[in-house]
Amino acid sequence: MKKLIFLLSILVSFSCANPTETVSAVDADQVVADITAMSNDFQSAYITRDWDTASKWVSADLGTTIYNSNGSPLTVQSQDEVNAVRGWDFGTFEMSNHQVFMSSDMNTAVVTFDADGLINFEDGEQNVPYATRASQTWVNEDGEWKVMHSHWSPRTNSQGIPQAN
Repeated sequence: MKKLIFLLSILVSFSCANPTETVSAVDADQVVADITAMSNDFQSAYITRDWDTASKWVSADLGTTIYNSNGSPLTVQSQDEVNAVRGWDFGTFEMSNHQVFMSSDMNTAVVTFDADGLINFEDGEQNVPYATRASQTWVNEDGEWKVMHSHWSPRTNSQGIPQAN
């Protein structure tokens, strides 16, 4: 009987012990809000050709790629590509309707959104309507969110960015 009481007391003491490791809960709503803000900031830096800001969200090891809305080949979003003179620029650019889809481990996110604006050509038309839908894949790399890939497509009866000559 003493052995049974001893065994029970050991089990009770282990079951009541404080855990030595605290696991913090992830606030999913805050992660979604943070990723939406990062997506907006990254895209704003990209369209204004500000690599110094855009690069904060690009993995130094893996980089980031894009399929542009004009159907051009896959492009690596490097400093040269982001800062390149394009022959056109956005007069206005607005992102809306963000949706964020998280992986079960909260380390990968796919962001979808719409973008609307006006494009001005250096030697041509001004205020050409622009309307696309886009998705971005973000990964948590050592505690920092990085954009890995973006895909843009014109919305129905709309056009995306112009094709490079």
